[in-house]
Amino acid sequence: MNSELLLPKGFCLLETQVAGHTFSSDAKALGMLKNEILGCVLKPMGKPECGARELAFYESVTDSNDPILNKVRSLIPKFYEKIKLRVNTMDHTFLKLEDLTHCIKKPCIMDIKIGKRTWDPLATAEKRDVEEKKYIQCKQKLGLCLPGFQVYSQTPLTQEEVVLRYGKDYGRQLNDIEFRKTVSLFLQCQKVVCWPLVQELLTQLYAIRDWFSEQRLFHFYASSLLVVYDYETVQFLTGTTQNGTRETLPNGNAQNDACNFKYEDLAPTAISSARHVQNISPYIKVRMIDFAHVFPASDGSPDTNYIFGLQNLIKIIEDLLSR
Repeated sequence: MNSELLLPKGFCLLETQVAGHTFSSDAKALGMLKNEILGCVLKPMGKPECGARELAFYESVTDSNDPILNKVRSLIPKFYEKIKLRVNTMDHTFLKLEDLTHCIKKPCIMDIKIGKRTWDPLATAEKRDVEEKKYIQCKQKLGLCLPGFQVYSQTPLTQEEVVLRYGKDYGRQLNDIEFRKTVSLFLQCQKVVCWPLVQELLTQLYAIRDWFSEQRLFHFYASSLLVVYDYETVQFLTGTTQNGTRETLPNGNAQNDACNFKYEDLAPTAISSARHVQNISPYIKVRMIDFAHVFPASDGSPDTNYIFGLQNLIKIIEDLLSR
């Protein structure tokens, strides 16, 4: 596809995009682009009203001195600017955002849409009906949808490394039990739970929950959480925890660069590997994404729709630690 498209210099298709609109061969449908050197992605602004809402949300967070909005900055991708570029001789407007997979060699990525209700206050009756029929088994029981994910794995017999990719068709067939199994698959927990990975993931989810318990500014519809981690790092840490230690990963939060990795607990042969892990930090991230349907909380109420799904996701991941 890259060879068929006339893309801006330095940009290529975001091959790790697991959900959302992707490029068509005629470039009438736009997907996401990335610049590996700059460490950024370009997200098409899409429909004018949706793009305007997403841009307004990013700008309000970036420019505000409100303490609540200051807290959410570390929970979303960094926003750089709105930019107009030419793709296949046509000008398109993009949001320039942080690439959450930048410098991660083998990214495992999951897009999880949060909330029972995924239609916004301006949705027509037809749009509501369409949305209510999507992901119905998971969405109504858990307040969660799975539009797509990719995960590195090993084949059972040959231990050959493969990348598994699943899209919205897979996610729409899941019930709540199958959703839990899919999360376990994604987090490499079928046989052995990688405690550092799961604990760090929960730490970041708790921070998002804390923010939602406090904020009364917005209600989020059809918004997702993007979970990203490095497969190589998890493989190393899984082997380490099997030897009896439970190290704490560096927090993927950009505002917390402290590393609590316990070098003294590792065997001498693992010291260099541990330092390598630290040098590519942060290598696990949970970020809120997709803000085209964020609306003011006109009544000043908490976003119970989002909190319902978020709490269920936290419980599913917490249950992995009780195995």
